[in-house]
Amino acid sequence: MTMALRSSEFWLPWAEKELRDALGRSTLLDTRRYEIFVQGSRANGTALDDTSDIDLVLMLTGPHDPGYGWEEFRDDVLTTMGKSYRVRMGRRCLNVDEPDSLFGEMVDVLVATEHRGGVFFRDENGLPIVNFPKQHRRNGDAKDLRTGGRFKQAVRAAKRARVENGVPAPSYLLECLLYNVPDNVFNLVSYRSALGWLREHRDELDGLYCQNGINRLFGPGPDQWDADQVARIIDVLHQI
Repeated sequence: MTMALRSSEFWLPWAEKELRDALGRSTLLDTRRYEIFVQGSRANGTALDDTSDIDLVLMLTGPHDPGYGWEEFRDDVLTTMGKSYRVRMGRRCLNVDEPDSLFGEMVDVLVATEHRGGVFFRDENGLPIVNFPKQHRRNGDAKDLRTGGRFKQAVRAAKRARVENGVPAPSYLLECLLYNVPDNVFNLVSYRSALGWLREHRDELDGLYCQNGINRLFGPGPDQWDADQVARIIDVLHQI
């Protein structure tokens, strides 16, 4: 397979099939119900190119056994995947440590359990995180439609500026920040206009929500940011 084939149309079904095949090589999960879906920049249409990683969510769905939760599911997934690959848990995702494997090179797997319409998992420090990737994707698609495609265009522009100038801003944070910019700000120069709006409203960042519309973007949690630090990031991006 050549790099030219790294389009989402080809790679997303391939990655899901590879994961399902690996999970089927053990009986550990035969009685468990789970769902596989894609999240991240590929799914949200904000990837800078077709070489970006594929982020898959492997979510345990109900009904749940009282004694079988995220930790037990994670351990069974690691054992099952270990029959096909050398695997480990990274900061948040399951990683395949095989340099010659395309699956290991391109795919990250978030192991999670279903939780109130979202996903539950723990980070490397054991801290609980609840997120809503399906709502994130749905809300982003709707905003992009309302802005004539300029919302996702602005997100890609912000991510490109971040990469080219070494700005320490995660993609998820940039996408959520720009999602909070009113639709009418996204004009023909949407990226500059959106950053200008965020800069003007830097004193109101504390009240912003993630793109999923449920989680607060700023706070003390493991998946939240400090508003003062983000205000400085906005200033840097605005000056580029």
